[in-house]
Amino acid sequence: MITGLLPGIRIAPVKPKLLRRKKGTAGLTMKAFTLIELILVVMILGVVALTAANFELFGRFEVNDIDRASRLQNDAYLIAASLCKDLNSALGSSGEWPLAISTSGGNTSLVTIWVDYNKNGVRDGSDRQVAYGYDSTTHQLRKYDNYSGSPGTYTILSRKVVSFVCTVPASVNYMNFSIVARYDPVSGVSTNNPEVSLFSSGNMPSVSLN
Repeated sequence: MITGLLPGIRIAPVKPKLLRRKKGTAGLTMKAFTLIELILVVMILGVVALTAANFELFGRFEVNDIDRASRLQNDAYLIAASLCKDLNSALGSSGEWPLAISTSGGNTSLVTIWVDYNKNGVRDGSDRQVAYGYDSTTHQLRKYDNYSGSPGTYTILSRKVVSFVCTVPASVNYMNFSIVARYDPVSGVSTNNPEVSLFSSGNMPSVSLN
């Protein structure tokens, strides 16, 4: 007690009160709210991660499918370009057609073409017979640059051909052909196993009938 300031007035000292943290529902509520937030964040991150993974897988499959189809188209185009080039140089002789077609099992197994190798417009000893052979067992399409009636040295143009058909309509100077290629020739067509088809024709020069 403080005295002596004013006569007859006494001032009692004030005791400071200590602030204590109360343990009650407020503390439990704050802790529960933090746990709920953590669970929500984990769930959101999980959804985002799954979505990103699905997009990544979809993009990878899409790129693979496009790449596989592009390779098949390239194979078919190279075969067609080679056939058309040789047909444009086809050269017949008196009483002999410049090309011959053999079939097996609905496919063309062999196409032989006499080519004007020295470009003189006359069938002579310098000319060559080229051939295209298709093996339906191995799905290979092969080219023989100097065919002599029996298998020899050849170049494999494709290993993915499932159909190869060549036809020559009556009294015409061109050959129609179709090529069907599949990425995995022994399996069925699917999204991951694309198939491409090419239909074209190659013209022979007029001297091919001589």
